[in-house]
Amino acid sequence: MHIRFLLVAGLMLAQTLAVAQTTGEPSRLTLEQARSQRAEAKTLKAQAKKAYDAEVKACQRQAIAIGCLSSAKSQRAEAMKQADALELEGRTVEREAARREAETKAAKREAEAPGRQAKEQADVERFRGNEAEKAAERERRQAEEPAKLESRRNKVAAEKAARERKLAQRQKKDAREAEAAAERARKKAEKQEQQAQRIEKIDERKRKNAEQEKRRLAKQAAAESAAAARTREGQK
Repeated sequence: MHIRFLLVAGLMLAQTLAVAQTTGEPSRLTLEQARSQRAEAKTLKAQAKKAYDAEVKACQRQAIAIGCLSSAKSQRAEAMKQADALELEGRTVEREAARREAETKAAKREAEAPGRQAKEQADVERFRGNEAEKAAERERRQAEEPAKLESRRNKVAAEKAARERKLAQRQKKDAREAEAAAERARKKAEKQEQQAQRIEKIDERKRKNAEQEKRRLAKQAAAESAAAARTREGQK
């Protein structure tokens, strides 16, 4: 019973295939319908196997199972045949769709070939133009390089000369400052020496004055002593 039901379903699904085969017309299935039909064929095969297994078990419970099993096998084979026919039609439609798509793409490529070739040619010309500009720029830089090198050398030489001038100026300034410092030190020492000599002279004058005063006082004392002595002699 299960397999008979599947056979009826398979026959209904394969009706369009049978009509197409008898009339010689190509299948009118769309690509989506063909894919759906292939999936349905796969489902029918699975259901046919499941139904066959169930029929076999049912036949095995009968006393005489040979005819029952033979009928089940025939029905399964017919169901598989119908499912294969559905699957074949689906594959045929898919291949035809793929062929048409390939032809469409080829026609599109062929139609676009002139524009694509023109674009490729334009890209090549643009690339060549860019390369020519780069080559010209490299040549210009190479031509300018000696002048730039000479300019850098002159700049380095000028900077070196400027540093040397500054160093010479700083050395002269340092020498002048050292000479001025030595002169200041000499004058200071000379001034200190003069001051020391003045102090020494003042001390010498003080010493001489003190000695003179001491001698004067001594003479005065001696005179006073002599006068006193004479006075005493006169009183005797």
